[in-house]
Amino acid sequence: MPDHDLMQTFPAAPEKMVTLENWRLPPFNRWAYQHVSELVPSAQIWHGVGPAWALPRASMDLGDIAYTDHTGAAATFNQYLDRHETDGICVIHHGEIIAEHYRNGLQAHRPHILMSVSKSITALVIGILVEHGKLDPAAGITHLIPEVAGSAFGDCTLQHLLDMTAGVDFTEDYLADAGLITEYREVSNWKPSSNPANPGDLRSWLCTLKKSGEHGAAFHYVSPCTDLLGWVIERATGRPYAEMVSELLWQPMGAEFDGYVTVDRHGAPRTAGGVCLCLRDLARVGQMMLENGQANGRQVVPQSWVADSRFNGDKAAWAAGESAASNPAGSYRNKWWVMGDGHGAYTGIGVFGQYLWIDPVASLVIAKFASEPLPTDDNVSLDTARCFQAVGQALA
Repeated sequence: MPDHDLMQTFPAAPEKMVTLENWRLPPFNRWAYQHVSELVPSAQIWHGVGPAWALPRASMDLGDIAYTDHTGAAATFNQYLDRHETDGICVIHHGEIIAEHYRNGLQAHRPHILMSVSKSITALVIGILVEHGKLDPAAGITHLIPEVAGSAFGDCTLQHLLDMTAGVDFTEDYLADAGLITEYREVSNWKPSSNPANPGDLRSWLCTLKKSGEHGAAFHYVSPCTDLLGWVIERATGRPYAEMVSELLWQPMGAEFDGYVTVDRHGAPRTAGGVCLCLRDLARVGQMMLENGQANGRQVVPQSWVADSRFNGDKAAWAAGESAASNPAGSYRNKWWVMGDGHGAYTGIGVFGQYLWIDPVASLVIAKFASEPLPTDDNVSLDTARCFQAVGQALA
């Protein structure tokens, strides 16, 4: 059962009602992140008719694995789960599911929003299309999307978008209640429009963003860059994004369940944060990356793309960017955060506590869903890295 009383009567009392206005924030996100398609129009990511990629099980108690939290105090894996609004966690070691836990009413078959782990999924589709000769990371994007010629993206390359090194005048302030990020939510259908007579749409809005600085100079996290990648996928293939994720990734990988992605009023997908998947299937994505792009007996993501994502981050751009102070040894490549630790760990990260953590040395994958009260919290990020690294060290 959920550990809240939101949306539990029919209809819910006004103070317990989850709406398009409040769904992203606590306490309403505790219910909303498992029910996004009931709030925002969405497109199905079909898992197909083939068999799911079977992962064996070997139960292991991880609860007492210890780490040092952000305060310097000793903590355990179980305490981490309790303290950080965990909705679900799936741990794979050497290809076997060793732990799988659901909380807050989440069930194995119910998709949960990935937030910005969506970016990592989107980039995998880009990598497959590069292998197919449909895209070139070094090429500009205006030959596919001429509409952005006069915008911040008019002279950027696909790789700039993939690595968050496009110079765009945009501030990723999740708590702001005005400005570009509010417009972004409105045109994406994530928030009621402040101008119902002209609600706008995501693709048109992307064309209005302005340039700031030089492309390639510094890491600058701008979620709309990934929504533009969704548009690139659709133009390169002539097919909707959700269909291409299904055809190129979800079905070949052997996903067990359907997923979905939120869309705007014209059907444009929110590929930066609107993908919703089931927990075990997200863990399968991590295992596929751990196996150099292989899944379910076939090569799904090019091995070269996995290696490029792990090893080819632009260190100079990272050093000049906004995240180097908190992790000077890290980098960012193809929508993956590279930790720069001794195990070569890399991860997809989404606000409010979403993670897909991959530790190649320990042969470890951790997929985690949460509904944290704050979109970002440096203390939570530090606790997560230390906890997951401790699991990797214990299992290596």
